[in-house]
Amino acid sequence: MILDSLRLLDFRNFRELEIEPGGRCAAIWGPNGRGKTNLLEAIFLLGTTRSHRTRKDPELIRFGGDVYHVAGSYRRSNGGRMTLSVAYEKGGRKKGRVDGKEVSKMSSLVGRCGVVLVSPEDVEITKGEPERRRQFLDLTLCSIDPIYLRSLQELGRILRQRSSLLRDTWEPDRARMLDPWDRQLAAAGWAITEARARAMEELAPLVEEAYSALGGGEQLVIGYRPGIGREPVSEEDVLQKIVAVRDEDLRLRRTTIGPHRDDLDLELDGRSIRAYGSRGQHRTAVLALKLAAVRLMAQRLGEEPILLLDDVFTELDASRAERLATRLDGAGQVFATGTGRAELDRFFPGVEHFKVEEEGRVVRGG
Repeated sequence: MILDSLRLLDFRNFRELEIEPGGRCAAIWGPNGRGKTNLLEAIFLLGTTRSHRTRKDPELIRFGGDVYHVAGSYRRSNGGRMTLSVAYEKGGRKKGRVDGKEVSKMSSLVGRCGVVLVSPEDVEITKGEPERRRQFLDLTLCSIDPIYLRSLQELGRILRQRSSLLRDTWEPDRARMLDPWDRQLAAAGWAITEARARAMEELAPLVEEAYSALGGGEQLVIGYRPGIGREPVSEEDVLQKIVAVRDEDLRLRRTTIGPHRDDLDLELDGRSIRAYGSRGQHRTAVLALKLAAVRLMAQRLGEEPILLLDDVFTELDASRAERLATRLDGAGQVFATGTGRAELDRFFPGVEHFKVEEEGRVVRGG
């Protein structure tokens, strides 16, 4: 998938902008604070319908504006074309369009164009709490499996209703009232757990291979740890586990097991990277995870996703940076940001350059 053109209106610091990347790689450079990350954020928004930095759409509107509009024109590997757009007006709802036609649900846009973003904050995937690792897996799966996306939305609804009931200390018959919610939780939980386990079987060897290719001297092993306990074998198995901890849930007033408690175990030569990994090992592991996600998306979607690299090369030593650039040669479309042209020229010689200047101006060629 190739992004041929990107158009922004009152998005972040850009009043009005249109750029035409078109090629295999685009280098975006300029001093910090000029809006390089905002451009990647807009591309990410078109592929996922969300920002990677905030859940509040009003924050994406340029100061003084009332509505933002982001649109992209894409070219598929078979030559077919597609346009996507996302708009949000203060006080209104977010709207999406595919080839000019408004969609009834924003989720209809997800997966139309695969996109994988790597940012400095992603180190929290390997260093931080389980939620960050679930987010990585969810974002990857939502882009390739619409059924998974619906199951995830359903899980959120069920957990909110079940948690509300657990906290309702005035309801004398809470235990009996949990029955229907437990059955729904089991159904959604089984669908999500099964999809995550299946995806991990595909991702694990891709992660291991990518880590090795990036110069990691150790063996990176990734495993899936279901929040339901040992990996369940059926929906009925999940239900039995939920019912078994009902008294504990009632006592604690929260849902203690389920996919919302899942985690990924990452080990380097048998030791937890979260506990013992160095800064360089964390950076390399995150890149391995993201490159594995790129490969999985390409296999499932039949199209190479767009890869967004936000200030990645400044975070890597020279050897790993060279290995990453080599790894990307011949891959799908790549957008990479940096503070200087020379820095990006070293790894992406001869590609299209876009210099981000003051007040949201972008100069092609720089």
